[in-house]
Amino acid sequence: MKLLRRGFLTGIAALASSRGVLASDMRIDGAVVVTCTSKGISGIISEGEGGALLDPSFRWHIGSNTKAMTAALYARMVDRGVCRWGTSVGDLFPAMPCHAAWNTIRVEHLLSHASGLTDSVVDGPWLDRWRVDRRPVREQRRAVVEHILSSPPAEQPGTYRYGNLNYVLIGAAVEEAAKAPWEEVLRAEIFAPARMTEAGFGAPPRMGPWGRELVDGALQHVDPVGVADNPAVLWPSGGVNVSASAYAEFLSVFLRDGAPLLEPNTLSRLLTPVAPELRYAGGWSLDGPTGSPARVLSHNGSNTLWFASALIDRQRGRGYAAVTNCGGEKGAALTARLLEHVSRP
Repeated sequence: MKLLRRGFLTGIAALASSRGVLASDMRIDGAVVVTCTSKGISGIISEGEGGALLDPSFRWHIGSNTKAMTAALYARMVDRGVCRWGTSVGDLFPAMPCHAAWNTIRVEHLLSHASGLTDSVVDGPWLDRWRVDRRPVREQRRAVVEHILSSPPAEQPGTYRYGNLNYVLIGAAVEEAAKAPWEEVLRAEIFAPARMTEAGFGAPPRMGPWGRELVDGALQHVDPVGVADNPAVLWPSGGVNVSASAYAEFLSVFLRDGAPLLEPNTLSRLLTPVAPELRYAGGWSLDGPTGSPARVLSHNGSNTLWFASALIDRQRGRGYAAVTNCGGEKGAALTARLLEHVSRP
């Protein structure tokens, strides 16, 4: 399964049918859109297929909008004095052998997808190899980083080239600084203070909508207990699942100058690309004046079984996100339609 560059999500999922069939025994599909302000969630609109009811407590996979959470985590560690802005990639991993080229590439290059690193190695066999790796996930990420740092980046640093491995390096850098797995640190430093009580990693729980893939022209459900997400080694770039209300709490952070996660100056630095012409920073595509802070933040995410889109209009003080348990063009079109509907002035 290929990891796609799409990303944000809101949640809502399945209830049992009126005849009392357990939700785990039936599949309920649909989409949901959530809105928020600086105060948190302000509305949810659900659109269940076939009249299905969608429960706000269930979770949806947000794909690559996990990147905004990983970026915010690094920034929070800066506020705590554990990490620093301007650190070279080599200095992020001081105990590892490192090609000299990485000593001139900074953490901001990774956050802007401008490190020269590409996802050329992330193919089917690569994903399958990491799925069966039984080492602790922190050791797996260290192994990925060691391989990356053993040679110079494939492309010229300073040029935008979207790559999930940039954020795997960010997640691994947090692990190096905190001496703990990215998942553990994200729970403590982002989920807990942001009151994201319904959030986790990998495919969402079975009790709720399952992701769907197109097989022979028809959408087929994929059991989350099976191969329903990318391997854990990649999760800092796209492996969070979350409910609608929890996701709204995270989005609202960007509408109140970072509170309670980040200091205002830290948020501003996070949303400033490494070069003005680059329109990406901190897990977000940026729109508005080239100087920080960007007026509009947006991102899409999909692991091919789900699709999610998010938009934060900081000038208007409104945030929006839409998600469906359907990847591909159908999921993209549906979330785009929902966002267009709710974000009209």
